[in-house]
Amino acid sequence: MKFSFVSAAVALAAVAALAGCGGKAEFTVQGNLTDSSGNLLPLANSGLVLANGSDTVTVPAGATSFAFPKQIPYGTDYNITIKNPPDHMNCAVSGASGSAGHNVAIRAAVICAQNEYTLGGQFTGLTAAADGTARTVTLLNGSTSTALISSAAATNGAGDFTFSATVKDGTAYGVTVLDPNNGLSCSIANGTGVMHATAVTNLLVTCVPK
Repeated sequence: MKFSFVSAAVALAAVAALAGCGGKAEFTVQGNLTDSSGNLLPLANSGLVLANGSDTVTVPAGATSFAFPKQIPYGTDYNITIKNPPDHMNCAVSGASGSAGHNVAIRAAVICAQNEYTLGGQFTGLTAAADGTARTVTLLNGSTSTALISSAAATNGAGDFTFSATVKDGTAYGVTVLDPNNGLSCSIANGTGVMHATAVTNLLVTCVPK
């Protein structure tokens, strides 16, 4: 929700008048769940706990906003921190700190993203051609992410590989081998699964002469 300069001035004038009468305006420490561009984004996973000093609020999965249970008086400093991140996510707070009354309303943004991990494994049998020319094999994860393995980096045709593109936690992966057309026939084991909490390192590409 956007506020005009007029409405902001009226609200601040009301706060000043209230303070002059011996009372203090109360402010809710609140905000939204957004993506990095500031667009509302429902929280994907549960477990998020925010803190403002000793005051805490648990934000459920699916929420697009939050509000702390305790209001704070005019002029009181606030500092919103991540007490506990959501499951399998990392978060940061934009507009986390300030002083109540500096703006018409306290409106922070909590930006969360799914954790990401690498996908890789080992290969065997990727030997150079008879004339010593290096042979390469292309791996695909889905239809877009690729990894290139080469005998030039292998010891006796064996070595390790890792896709350059990471995979988000909870996302399925499916690795296939493109026909190298270089005199070898290659297959993959453990090529499918769902990324969960740690890097995948057990893919196994095995190449044999055609």
